[in-house]
Amino acid sequence: MLNWTNLTLQQKLISVLGIALCLCVILALFRFTPPDRTPPIGLWLMAIGWLLHPGAFIKGKRTVAWRGAPLLVKIVWAGGITALLVSVTAGVGRMLA
Repeated sequence: MLNWTNLTLQQKLISVLGIALCLCVILALFRFTPPDRTPPIGLWLMAIGWLLHPGAFIKGKRTVAWRGAPLLVKIVWAGGITALLVSVTAGVGRMLA
């Protein structure tokens, strides 16, 4: 989506709806997760990063990879990985307690 000018109207609508859906799910997870638990937002941040990647909507052999990702996508993916690790660590800590 970072190549916004090259996308068709359908691709723009899909990406905007996808990001809006991911943000709504993240907000719902923060709202409805009990206070003593960590909301599982890592997967949703990874989905937003994929939707923001310029190679997501290009046909052909171009892949969505870390190496070709812009800085914004890398930051979103790093946040998703960190959130995933915090959530898993907190869950394992609760299981072992």
